[in-house]
Amino acid sequence: MPEHDVIRRLRYPTALIFLLGGFLGAALNAGATFVLVLKFSWNPMAAFFTGTLLNQAFHYVYYNVVCVNGEIRMRTSFPIRLILILCVSAAGSVLLWLFLREGWNLESALFACLAVLAASNALLNRISTFSSAKMAEVEYREMNGSYYDDHTDEAKVSKFRAWYHRSRYARLTRLVSDQYRKGMKVVDLGCGNCKWNAHRLPVLGLDINENMLKWAKKNKRLKGFKVCSNLAKTGLKAKSLDIVLMSEVLEHVFNHTEVLAEVRRILKDDGVFLITVPYDFFLGPFFILFNLNCLYRGYIRGSDYHKYRCGHIHHFTKTRLRRTLVENGFTRDNVFVVNGLLLYATAQKFKTA
Repeated sequence: MPEHDVIRRLRYPTALIFLLGGFLGAALNAGATFVLVLKFSWNPMAAFFTGTLLNQAFHYVYYNVVCVNGEIRMRTSFPIRLILILCVSAAGSVLLWLFLREGWNLESALFACLAVLAASNALLNRISTFSSAKMAEVEYREMNGSYYDDHTDEAKVSKFRAWYHRSRYARLTRLVSDQYRKGMKVVDLGCGNCKWNAHRLPVLGLDINENMLKWAKKNKRLKGFKVCSNLAKTGLKAKSLDIVLMSEVLEHVFNHTEVLAEVRRILKDDGVFLITVPYDFFLGPFFILFNLNCLYRGYIRGSDYHKYRCGHIHHFTKTRLRRTLVENGFTRDNVFVVNGLLLYATAQKFKTA
């Protein structure tokens, strides 16, 4: 049996998890609202605000117990989640007030508001809870060799996506070319099909997808390649590389601390570490566009890879990327934003006495 077949896991159906969570949360909300209004004579909006707070708090606990995902790192912090819960509760109360002002009775207005909350909760919890690097990896292993090449073709993807991928590859090509000198040894960890290597530099590529590696070798984007299922164990010689590149990889990596330790091990003392990651702060441009694309391609086009949010379990801001580099033994030479959607960085190992 191929290795990737045993990675698949038996899981509770997502739809049933949502239905159960939604039913229990709505019942808690409705029950609390009716009790506060009918027994304690609260204002309906204040009662519904309180009921929605309980509803949202329940969902926070429920999805962390029933749908706990140990892969997710760098989650939305609790203070931000608390602010969001308060905003949702306030918005629900305003919506209830609007329905009541239009002459709806309390029961009809309340259940209409609960329906709106259920839809919004389904969307937000789906975005924030069900990322899975391991499950996305199962799908990634089987992708065809030209997958990333296809993303630059306007005949196969939208004009925006084609521009986005062409521009990021072009910028990466310049970044590597600025650092490369003839005779240098370069490795691209998690290289895919090494689409960025337009100048055909002598690059060694490591990836889990053999189809992409073979495509890259055939199209002279790689000088050599190695199928590697764990980037924390590359098998490369210590202090043997002048340039180590990781582009759009670190956000997928479950064991990122071990992977960065491996980068330090194989990089020469005067070598350069080049890294790119999505500029993925909450409600930022990448966050919005990426999650819309995952919802469309995952649930309309049927891509399992996108249903798991392409395995993005880390969400990097400039501060987080700098901190991650420093905490793992690298300088933070330069971190800059590209297209408002990506972070590019150059770093070196801390010098030891």
